[in-house]
Amino acid sequence: MSIRAPRAQRLAVASGAAALAVMTLAAVRYGPLALGLPLAGVAAVALIQRARIAVGLVVSLMVLVEGSSEDFLGVKGAYNLTPLGVTPMECLLGLAILAVLLDRLGAQRPLRVPGPLSVPLALVALATLGGLITGHFAGLNAKDLLFASRQMVWLPVVPVLVVNVVETDRQLRGALVLVAGLAIAKAAIGLAGVLAGVGIVVDGATITYYEPTANWLLVLVILAAVAALLLRAKPPGWLVAATPLLMLSLALSFRRSFWIAGLLALVLVVLLGSRPLGRRIAVLAIVLLGLAAWTVSMQPARTESQTPIVERAQSIEPSKVEANQQDRYRIDELHNVLAAIEKRPITGLGVGGQWAAVHPLGVEHENGRGYTHVVALWWWMKLGILGLVAYLSLMGTMLVMSWQIWRRAADRLLSAIGLAALCGLLALAVVETVGSFTGIDPRLTALVGAVGGLLAAMRRLVLRPAGA
Repeated sequence: MSIRAPRAQRLAVASGAAALAVMTLAAVRYGPLALGLPLAGVAAVALIQRARIAVGLVVSLMVLVEGSSEDFLGVKGAYNLTPLGVTPMECLLGLAILAVLLDRLGAQRPLRVPGPLSVPLALVALATLGGLITGHFAGLNAKDLLFASRQMVWLPVVPVLVVNVVETDRQLRGALVLVAGLAIAKAAIGLAGVLAGVGIVVDGATITYYEPTANWLLVLVILAAVAALLLRAKPPGWLVAATPLLMLSLALSFRRSFWIAGLLALVLVVLLGSRPLGRRIAVLAIVLLGLAAWTVSMQPARTESQTPIVERAQSIEPSKVEANQQDRYRIDELHNVLAAIEKRPITGLGVGGQWAAVHPLGVEHENGRGYTHVVALWWWMKLGILGLVAYLSLMGTMLVMSWQIWRRAADRLLSAIGLAALCGLLALAVVETVGSFTGIDPRLTALVGAVGGLLAAMRRLVLRPAGA
């Protein structure tokens, strides 16, 4: 008499054999790393069932994982295309989208929209579509168009994900703690890289971070800590203790634009957040700071005893801008970009379009013709007049939401965060007059989207009717 295994056991054996065969074929085709696919599959299934963790993981990794393998603890290939034609980060974004949709369907609740930010985000999507159409008629193939526009996906998607997982006061405070924790972690990692001598070298010294994401996040959290102290909001002790660490990491980034914008934003926080006496002291401090900066700029040229950070700071002097070849290039680039926009002010050049050098350039950069250092002009040049309107409405709406949170929040800590966001967004606007990141750099674009989503969630909680 033969003994047959139960049907469930036979199915399990067959499934295991099939899975082993698939893993073997994948390992032969793509190498040993493919053996980790089952673990990735299990992790994906787990994330899909936990929407908040999935969204938090996406934002956290976009902040933590630098885009260059030269950075300390940089992850090579995190933003490279996989055989599927997407990056690992985009795969994770897709999982987060699916997790949020399943969570809303399971709870039988409609998808929440990000309040006043909905219209600007819709304009971003429409402008991107218009840029793709213009680029198509300009002769670009579908693959090039997709590659040139994929970073734009982060901007309208991330805010919607955030507002659908941050719905209560407790969830909001958890999200704010996560943001502060990410800033402290980035500062510690960056300083560890400087001490170890591992990372990007600028002016002969190893820096913390060159890319904008970490630097803007540091500016935001520093401003939040200062604003909370000024408004007597009783910020967490660990945040106050970590603020000097954040400042040191920002200083060692050697990013002059973030130094200037961060300082201006800090002064603005002090002016807006102080009582009348504090404001008068702040005005006096601004005058003294201006005199000090003028005195430094009048000093003789660099001596051998000067440190790289002092030399970098002295390069901010206006009289040295035209003497610097790279700074001079930006002026030449601006003339050419304005000429390109003047020819096509309505449609722009389209996604993937490049400006022509009708004015001479002192320096030629690889792929430089598709870029401009003034972000508003980039949106106009690539996406047409609708792109410019979309960018201005996006930033303007975020500024208005920050103002409303600052002025109307009963909780002093939320009010301080609103003030910090207001000044931090203004700082980013200053930075992006000399470097374009929003809509161009996927990491900074994702962070801007996350901040927009948090502002929308915070505004809804702050302005909700009493007792709701």
